[in-house]
Amino acid sequence: MFTDTFVPQVNGVVNAVRQFDRMLSAAGHTVEVFTEGKKPGVYTIDGVCVHRYRAFTFLPYPEFEYSVDVIGPVRDAARFRPDIVHAHTPFVMGYCAWRTARRLRVPLVGTFHTPVDEYVVYLSKRFKLSRLILRRIARAYQNWFYDKCDVIIVPAKSAAGYLDVKGKRIEVVSNGLDLSRYGTAGRKEFREKLGLGDAPVILHGGRLSFEKRIDGVIRAMPLILKEVPDAKLLIVGKGPARVSLEALVARLGLKSSVAFAGYVSDEDFPKAFAAADVLALNSPVETQSLIVLEAFATGLPVVGARAGAIPDAVVPGENGFLFDTDDSEAMARYILRILKDKTLREKLRDGALRTASMHSLEKSTARLLEIYNSIKK
Repeated sequence: MFTDTFVPQVNGVVNAVRQFDRMLSAAGHTVEVFTEGKKPGVYTIDGVCVHRYRAFTFLPYPEFEYSVDVIGPVRDAARFRPDIVHAHTPFVMGYCAWRTARRLRVPLVGTFHTPVDEYVVYLSKRFKLSRLILRRIARAYQNWFYDKCDVIIVPAKSAAGYLDVKGKRIEVVSNGLDLSRYGTAGRKEFREKLGLGDAPVILHGGRLSFEKRIDGVIRAMPLILKEVPDAKLLIVGKGPARVSLEALVARLGLKSSVAFAGYVSDEDFPKAFAAADVLALNSPVETQSLIVLEAFATGLPVVGARAGAIPDAVVPGENGFLFDTDDSEAMARYILRILKDKTLREKLRDGALRTASMHSLEKSTARLLEIYNSIKK
């Protein structure tokens, strides 16, 4: 498997790659990961051999690292001689995956995790280039890469809409969840650690990046506080948008009602869900939004934007509610309904758990193996 992002980074792609690595290895398959980072070398992580190549910080987006080594990964992967090459990125490591598959004449599978053109905001700010031009370039490259794949995997049906490839086989495979990790364990501990007490808690989790539109969640808080004055917004994660988000909290006078938890380890992340009462997302760029499924696995209802893959999972009135992106008033109304109505919360909790059960890691791995076996030469 080839990926531009891997541990110690924490994000949906990393989680997906690690989970599939563990499951495939446990089933008797040999998996090796090719990635990049500040400490190059060969490591064993989760029982899997990981090849890491020297990377540099991508200045427009410091959370992202990039490698200029397009020789080492191909050389080492060719020595491994895999039956299938699986790319979880269209960038440098994805390019290496394509070259490896061509060299070995084996199938190339490409998982589409994130729309490339949504990140041009970082380049346009740094290099003063037109966002429209950058978006067109990004989309053209994205389509070029995935057109080279024998099979394209999307984590949710709606994600295929981001791609413009003709005549390609596209399969839906949920990134899947280890459902055993989620529940109410750690609720009191996590709340005490952040001084949340017994207050109703609204959670936003994940990378703090501009394209996630987290400011919309913050703007909903004054409306929520009018009716539930002790409510707290818990923002978990780190990223380039944190400084601007903290400034917005200060301008709105919300410092006592918003808690930034910062980086939370993979081990403790389920406790953040356990500590919350509802998950709120304003992002228009989710291709599956694993965090939605993680919330469901904990029994949390989700109030999310009617955009990207969020509507693929959120069924209004069954496991949460939907609103138009950036409509903070509608978001606030739905959150208030949930916080103030115990019967509704219990109904949504049951629906959330039912939805999560359909996305177990076991089911997702079995589906992935079906696809592998269908193209293996």
